[in-house]
Amino acid sequence: MRSGNILKEIWLEKENVSKAYQIVGKKDIKDLNNNMLKTLRQYSFRQEWIEKFKNDMICYVEEKHKTNNLLPYKFASDILKVLKKIDSEREILKRVLSINCFGDSKYFERNIEHIIVRIIKKYLLENAEEYMDEDVLLEVGISKYPEVLEFCGDLDVFIKDEKIEYKELTMRELYQ
Repeated sequence: MRSGNILKEIWLEKENVSKAYQIVGKKDIKDLNNNMLKTLRQYSFRQEWIEKFKNDMICYVEEKHKTNNLLPYKFASDILKVLKKIDSEREILKRVLSINCFGDSKYFERNIEHIIVRIIKKYLLENAEEYMDEDVLLEVGISKYPEVLEFCGDLDVFIKDEKIEYKELTMRELYQ
């Protein structure tokens, strides 16, 4: 209806939604959701908590026809890359992880670290509010700096069934 030069109502025909998105230069939400589901289904994880996160996100997108703040469209593939690294169960420095995944030593920290922390808190840790972000990341093997281990006295260390002996005499020889 038209009253003077002001439109009173406007309707969008459902069959033309894709065309409307195209005209305004936006991606159709259906396409975004289908791409999200396709991407999620491409990943499989060994760790149960990560697999549960993935399955929850699939269910959420299928039921709500949108994604939530734990997997925003913009960073979905980046988050899944990091979760895949975490799934390998190898310890890694935060900046090395960022370079390996994104070719930028600070990308992880600037863009998705806060989301990964929330995912870990929700799906892995009990009493998560007690943890600082750095401690949360340490729980899955992501550290800011290498840990320094100091000890006194003799120590036998077994790494992959190989025995390494640290004795007082050996240590003196190393530092002389």
